[in-house]
Amino acid sequence: MTPHATDRHRRPAAGHYINRDHTVTGTATQLANIVANHRTAGTLVALTRPRPVGDRFQVTLRLREYQPSTRISSVGEYARTRVQRRPRRARIAVIVTTITGTIAGAAAVAAYLIGQLVEFIAAHVGQLLGVLAMAAIIAAAAARRSFTNRRHCPGC
Repeated sequence: MTPHATDRHRRPAAGHYINRDHTVTGTATQLANIVANHRTAGTLVALTRPRPVGDRFQVTLRLREYQPSTRISSVGEYARTRVQRRPRRARIAVIVTTITGTIAGAAAVAAYLIGQLVEFIAAHVGQLLGVLAMAAIIAAAAARRSFTNRRHCPGC
C-alpha cells in the first residue's frame, strides 16, 4: 500500500482537528480493512470509489487528524517557535541517574576484578607459597651475609 498525503484545507489554529486527504493503493481486502479501521476510530470523513490500478485498487480517503499545538512567541516582526526545555527536576534526575549508573558500573567492574584475583590466588596458592618461601630464604641468607662481614670460615 502506498499512501500519499496532501493538504486540501488551510491549517486551523494550533490544537485542532484538520481534514487531510490520503491516496491509498492496495488489494480490495487491504482497502476494506483500512476503511473499517478508520470508520471504527471515527476519523473517516469521506472516501472515493475504488479505481483499478493494475491488479490493485486506489481510493482517496479524507481523514480527520489532530494537529498538535505549537507555542509561538513573537520577537520583533519575526515569529519563532519556542523550544520547551526540560524542567529543573527532570534535568537533575537525569544527572543523578547517570552518575549513579556510572558508579554502580565501576563498582561492578571492581568487584569482578577482585573476584578474579581471589580465584587466581586460590588456584595457585601452592606455587605462590613456594615462590615466597624461596624468596624469604634467599633474603635471609643475603641479610645474614651482608651484616656479619665474615669470611667463609671462622679462622680466616
